[in-house]
Amino acid sequence: MKAKWLPISAAVALALGSFSASAVDFHGYFRAGVQNNLTNGGAVYCFGTGNAGHLMGRLGDECDTYAELALTQEVFNKAKNKFTVNTLVAWGSEEGNWDKQGNSWQGVTNGGGTSWSGQRASIREAWAGYTLPMGAQIWAGKRFYQRKDIHILDFYYLNDSGTGAGVENIPVGNLGQASFAVIKWSNDGVGTTGDKARNVYKIDTRWNGIPLWKDASLDLAMIWGLPSTTDSQKDDGASSNSGVILMAEYTQGNFFGGFNKLSVSYGTDGFSYAGALNGGNHLGDNYIPGEVESDAWGLRVIDWGLIEQDKWNLGYSFMGAYRHGEENWTHPSGHDYSFVIRPAYKWSNFTSTVFEAGYYVSKNNWAASWGDGGKGEYAPGKHNPDDSHVDAYKFTLAQQFSPMTTFWARPSIRFYVSYLGGDLMNKAYTGQDDHNGEVSIGAQAEAWW
Repeated sequence: MKAKWLPISAAVALALGSFSASAVDFHGYFRAGVQNNLTNGGAVYCFGTGNAGHLMGRLGDECDTYAELALTQEVFNKAKNKFTVNTLVAWGSEEGNWDKQGNSWQGVTNGGGTSWSGQRASIREAWAGYTLPMGAQIWAGKRFYQRKDIHILDFYYLNDSGTGAGVENIPVGNLGQASFAVIKWSNDGVGTTGDKARNVYKIDTRWNGIPLWKDASLDLAMIWGLPSTTDSQKDDGASSNSGVILMAEYTQGNFFGGFNKLSVSYGTDGFSYAGALNGGNHLGDNYIPGEVESDAWGLRVIDWGLIEQDKWNLGYSFMGAYRHGEENWTHPSGHDYSFVIRPAYKWSNFTSTVFEAGYYVSKNNWAASWGDGGKGEYAPGKHNPDDSHVDAYKFTLAQQFSPMTTFWARPSIRFYVSYLGGDLMNKAYTGQDDHNGEVSIGAQAEAWW
């Protein structure tokens, strides 16, 4: 039997030896920390989450542990034809607004007791790519796809990720690169019958890196969501209306040592949450089935960037959004605004002092039921449109240690004190003791490599 396999083994060895493949590329990300609630005792309350983002800034407002480990292997590279396989696994503590982190063995339960397997584990990426000599790449599988995010908010203002296929980075002469993809979104249990499963196929078209003037470029994106529903799903209330996202983003490089990005996004029907900030993270990732109506639309304007100087740097973000459509608790009609600045002073190459200040305000048809402290005076259906707004704010001061003190230098070890306050910190919203504010202290490590 062994002799019969020798020719096959030799052929495989010969094939593998006919090209050079690179070593495995290992990279990843994690954040983890500990904090204490000085105001109320008990667990620390965080306004933001990894799913919702942090509209007043993420520094001192992260109540979770999260890690990503990615492995990429170049398996073939010959005559400018390259094939890669790409994987990414993620683990995180139970997500929510409360600090639920615990001991090293803490995990999900399996019929009682604890499991070593962890609280949330997932294969986030599993895809293969073929890079052609012209520079374009054909790909298929599951992946994070050309995401756009504001790091200091952990806010993905464009994120069409999932299972799909496409071709990206097609050279368009001297006018940038074009990309085309089809990515699927699915949702089980739509409506009351739970008819499985409702799919939406997102046709994603990008034109990136269009040159404008010195150090300036333009990115354009269009995502068209096409629901695929059965007759019984339609009878159960699932809409088959299509929706679209249109985005234009202007980037100015060499901006006081950093960059500035200005983007405008417009979404319709199931993408109308482009007009929401609280609940509007990861635009393009979901197609919200409860909001597909002919006149639902949303508009979002974002300006964010970084200034990097020898002794200091400044990260900043300004976002405004408006949504028009049906009365929906998650994404109500109305306005959202978010303002965040993160200045840092560099004491040496390894330590800096960071201050982050953020403010969020929402004016919509549901907000006043939170703004009146939960008394119900402005509860849904009885609200006063002229007074239906709530706000929240955060101030965080941190001492930071990192290799070099540029804005993107990691790993970073931080010791901080943070204050959360405003309408959205009242008991009706948080469920904690009746304080409209919280002081917390903590330490956190954040790294990528």
